[in-house]
Amino acid sequence: MTRTLRKSNKFNAISVGVTDAELIKAYKKGDTQALEIIMKKYEKPIYAYLLKMVRNADYANDLFQEIFLKFIKNIQSYNEEKKFANWIYTVAHNAVMDGFRKNKNRCFESLDRSNGEDSAPISETMDSKEPLPENILIKNEINKKIETAFEILSNEQREVFIMRHYWGLSFKEIAEILKVPIGTALARMSRALGRLKVEMGHIGEAV
Repeated sequence: MTRTLRKSNKFNAISVGVTDAELIKAYKKGDTQALEIIMKKYEKPIYAYLLKMVRNADYANDLFQEIFLKFIKNIQSYNEEKKFANWIYTVAHNAVMDGFRKNKNRCFESLDRSNGEDSAPISETMDSKEPLPENILIKNEINKKIETAFEILSNEQREVFIMRHYWGLSFKEIAEILKVPIGTALARMSRALGRLKVEMGHIGEAV
């Protein structure tokens, strides 16, 4: 029961062991707080992925809302036995791919030219840990290098890199989400790492 979950204070912190399945079951029973928590849990990685893929803050916001509206609309038919993270990541991937197909001629601005908090580096939007004061300058310099290097990746390489290193998915899970053979996912990751290594080396020589 939802009330039981509340009495045990499971909703006070995700880290105490409340699973996505428990949250979804609670929401189905009428607990709106459960929905808020699961959205809070996934909003940062999903939004960062969208922002990096479409490279436009306004469009990323539109897709973000579309994804969670789709989740709310279909939640009653969602099977809690399936891994929710993979489901929501699949929805995000499909939303991006649909957007690319619908906006073939749309020019998305580079995030390097964006201003404000929406243009935060990928290492910051994906990582919730607060940097130590003495490491801020070093981290900022590293972020700049990562951002510059990240720009040279293709959409396919960028997507696999995010799913593997920031979402922590296995290559099997990545392949299932992208609907490609595991070998293809591995190859895209290998090419991404190779290009990043070369680009980071060039940047390092220039600074």
